[in-house]
Amino acid sequence: MATNSTTSSTFENKTSDKSSKNKEELLNEILTCGICLSRMSSPCCLPCAHAFCRTCIINYAENNNNVNTPTEINYIRCPYCKFQLNFSSLKYLESILIINPTLRQLCEVLETSNLNSNQTNGTYNARCHTCCSLEMLKVCKHCYFMLCDKCRRIHLLDVHRESKIQLDILDTRLRLINEKRSQMDKITEEYDKMRQHIKISSKKLIHTIEQQCNQALERLDEQQNFNDETFWIGNGFDNGEKLDFFISLLDIGKNKLSRKNITDRDLMELYDNLQTIPDVNEKLIESMNFKELSLIVDDTFLKKPFIRVYDKDLSTMTKDISEKLTTDNEQTNCIKT
Repeated sequence: MATNSTTSSTFENKTSDKSSKNKEELLNEILTCGICLSRMSSPCCLPCAHAFCRTCIINYAENNNNVNTPTEINYIRCPYCKFQLNFSSLKYLESILIINPTLRQLCEVLETSNLNSNQTNGTYNARCHTCCSLEMLKVCKHCYFMLCDKCRRIHLLDVHRESKIQLDILDTRLRLINEKRSQMDKITEEYDKMRQHIKISSKKLIHTIEQQCNQALERLDEQQNFNDETFWIGNGFDNGEKLDFFISLLDIGKNKLSRKNITDRDLMELYDNLQTIPDVNEKLIESMNFKELSLIVDDTFLKKPFIRVYDKDLSTMTKDISEKLTTDNEQTNCIKT
């Protein structure tokens, strides 16, 4: 039994060592520069996402382009995918080559792993992104930097402090916004009341104008009827058709009598028609009095603002009130005139 246990333990250790070795070989392949075929130093990524040493890219660009001669376009092609990167000058190329911090720290881990390979605990050290000390590192999920435990705690405290400051700023701004929103809601309610009041007042005004219009028309109709009755009752002709008949009879009779050869029949017919003239009291007709009405329309009402909306300011309100009083006085004078 002891022999089997020892054999099993030895097999697991060999399997673990082989797996660990495979991982290291895989990382070595990933972190190998495709230009110098060594582990990358200051790794930079091209737009195609393939990474190379920064110095290798610059040297590669110098060897494949005559950078000393000014040209419109210089370019390099990615050794892997042949992606073409255009650049105007070497300085511009250097400015766009940004070192990838994650790849750089992975390279440092592999470099230091050889130094720490004799450690029995199997841990690996690398340089901290902040203090550059060789210690066990943890990746910050906020900025994805590899930090030592001390720098990570300081970094988290800074993030916590900055978050609290931002929350306080947000709280202050939201309270201010809510206060203004509450103020705006109150004003909106007042505006809704004003709209309702304007509609009610407008309906009252329209109703009053229509009522005055109907009263004025009824008064005109009454006086017209009175004058008609006074005229037709006093002149003895009863109606307009009868009066029109005798008016036409007058013209026809004058024409017939002015003729030299009037016939006896026409003369007798004219005589008979003239006998039907009603009795008319000339004195009564002369004494007829008709009632006359006068009309006054306030034209200033059209120019006067019936509804006013003004800013809630004391000086503006005082000015509007004084203008209103002046307009009312002018309107009163106009009505009196």
